[in-house]
Amino acid sequence: MISPTTTTSSRNPLWNRWLSRAGLAAVLLVAGLSASSTAPPEPRGADAAPEEFSAERAMGHIEEIAQGPRPVGSPAHAETRDHLVDQLDTWGWDTEVHESVGLASHADDTRHMAAVDNITATLPGSDPTGTVVLAAHYDSVSGSPGAADDGIGVGTILEVARALRADGAGQPRNDVMVLITDAEEKGLLGAEAFVRERAQEIEPAAVLNHEARGASGAPATFRMSSSDATLLEVLSQAPGVSADSAAEAVFDALPNDTDATNFFGSGLHGYDTAITGGGAFYHSPLDSTQHLSRASLQQMGRSSLAMARDLATTDLATLEEGEDQLITTPPGGPVLLPAAAETPLAFGLLALAGALVAVRWRRRELTAGRTALSAVAALLALAAAAGTALAVWQVALLVDPGQASAVVGAPYNPGFYQAAMLVAGVSVVLGTHALLRRRLGGPALAAGAVCTAAVAGLTGVLLLPGAATMLVLPVLPAATGALAAALLPRRWTTARTLLPVFALAPTALLAGPLVSSTFEVGLPMGGPFATLLTALFALLALPVVEDAWPAAAPRRPGVARAGVAALALALVAALTGAGLFTNREGATPARQEQLTYAFDADAGEAYWAGAPKTEWSESLLTEDPKPLDSVLPVSDGEPLAHGPAPTLDTAPPRVEVRDDTNGESGREVTLRVSSPREAPTLGLWVTDGNATVRSAEVAGRSVPVTRTNEQRFGFVFHGAAPEGVTVRLTLDQGAGDTATVRVADRTNDLTGIEGLAPPQDRELVRPALWVTRAQDL
Repeated sequence: MISPTTTTSSRNPLWNRWLSRAGLAAVLLVAGLSASSTAPPEPRGADAAPEEFSAERAMGHIEEIAQGPRPVGSPAHAETRDHLVDQLDTWGWDTEVHESVGLASHADDTRHMAAVDNITATLPGSDPTGTVVLAAHYDSVSGSPGAADDGIGVGTILEVARALRADGAGQPRNDVMVLITDAEEKGLLGAEAFVRERAQEIEPAAVLNHEARGASGAPATFRMSSSDATLLEVLSQAPGVSADSAAEAVFDALPNDTDATNFFGSGLHGYDTAITGGGAFYHSPLDSTQHLSRASLQQMGRSSLAMARDLATTDLATLEEGEDQLITTPPGGPVLLPAAAETPLAFGLLALAGALVAVRWRRRELTAGRTALSAVAALLALAAAAGTALAVWQVALLVDPGQASAVVGAPYNPGFYQAAMLVAGVSVVLGTHALLRRRLGGPALAAGAVCTAAVAGLTGVLLLPGAATMLVLPVLPAATGALAAALLPRRWTTARTLLPVFALAPTALLAGPLVSSTFEVGLPMGGPFATLLTALFALLALPVVEDAWPAAAPRRPGVARAGVAALALALVAALTGAGLFTNREGATPARQEQLTYAFDADAGEAYWAGAPKTEWSESLLTEDPKPLDSVLPVSDGEPLAHGPAPTLDTAPPRVEVRDDTNGESGREVTLRVSSPREAPTLGLWVTDGNATVRSAEVAGRSVPVTRTNEQRFGFVFHGAAPEGVTVRLTLDQGAGDTATVRVADRTNDLTGIEGLAPPQDRELVRPALWVTRAQDL
């Protein structure tokens, strides 16, 4: 009988140990090369063939529209709309501006609305079976040029539209539409208006939506309307695409959304593709053409052009037909497998884990108790690895909170922090193994790790359909190799050494891109999750580690373990220090601050509000967080750090009562809300008094009133005309009861406010200046 403190690897010849070490190094190389294989290609110049996509030509459009911020209602926004219409007209597309009023679909105390100008341009097909839609949005957040968000999308579809007209194939079979939506940044409002009024006209349709949550990285198709065979076949044949069925579950955990939510929710089919690298530039004044990756633009455009051409010849009536499939993208291109196989694969992995335990138990290499303890230890090691990765970033923030961007909370240079997280996570796994292998035995620890991975994979599949590409497929080769090695006779030491190494190669091939793409989500969320995946794959490599470094009995085991732990801690500390150094103030682009000015014209009180990060912002935001509903009703009761601010000599928004009658359904009031300073954003809230809002209409659009907001009805209207917005309210109130409304207007320029002087190395992100007042009705 083999004792739990002895492993078969201890019998291996010395050269087998070096063979394991060489194999482990090769596996790490495979993982690294696999992760780097997703890098975008070199951008094509303006001299590229007319029918090809050129990042330089596309960048010309982005440079035209991203000279400054273009939020809804601004002059730059209107100029961008006119430029895009003129450009599409020049290429012979049938162009129009779709005017409407968009309304955010999510329920909230404050409804967001906008006067939207969607741009549509159509290329009629010769025998259409549906419509291929190239979609992006042209508005930006305040204070940001929006070169990436969503200049990359607009530049991509303009260059694709040009290339399609230059295509020697002539008229496409299907209709092709360019859809450049408005007011996406205000709540997907342009897309909401389009699908409500126009979606049925173009069905069936395949939409290619283009987005950005950063300024670089490989474009990834992170969600689809469905996983049907037709869409996936088109996607898998396009050059350089990156997609994974598990990505949608990760996206759902992020506080972001795109127009595709409205497209897919209305019954349209399609893809949602975005870049996520360089998240520190997102929604900031630094989202400029200087920081936008030309290579990312080239990859997004090359893939979209190929998919548009393919879909233009596809029978779009078959979009809902065929077997649902899963997709993952290792080096060499996408791999598809039936979605129906996901659960059987997860149960198959669990069966492999059970077989591995059974074989090693029959050979008396482990016991059920030790294996169960090993599985628990593996689970705790995974949790600790993710927690340690998060701790790396939290410690860095404690030292220098100003390095985090205002919106995503990411540093400009995350590389050293990512390395520190990986080293910390892997050290936790190997440290746990080193502490327990003499007590529980290497075979039990390795089998317990496979069991934990199998249970995690099955749980993920049952809770999040599509998770098999991340939690099951990469684990299957390693589990199979471990079982195969366990079945071999003990005397076949070389074969038992090589099998786990060979089995880890496909695992590394699949794991590399997953870890790389997860890191691009950003350090606060993507870092711990990428480390968790890496730690999982380190657990699967334990048999190779056992063979490479068999258990020995050092003379002073406590000292040896402490020395290794100190070395790992020193390496993590050194990498974290390097991250702090490369992200120090002055070594990166300007640091970011987010600040809002709110002025209550009735009370004559003004406040700064935001999130203090540095000494400068802390000097303005001196008070503890509390709700500021009276002066900043758009905050909907959220506690905000704040501080006193100088008052403004400016006219507050106006409320004019146009009509006030008592009808059968209640008191009916018609108001005209306007801004003497011609602010493009207006808001109104019924916040005080005894009145309850039963129904509402804003700018001719009915606004849903639910039980959650009837006592505090409110809206914010973006892109208001200088003459203001008409509001009709039906109020339920008793005789003698009053209704008080609070109105507000917003502009985006904080310059000129007394006492506001950001240091030269600071950028204000999404600035807002609100002026409010109250009026009794």
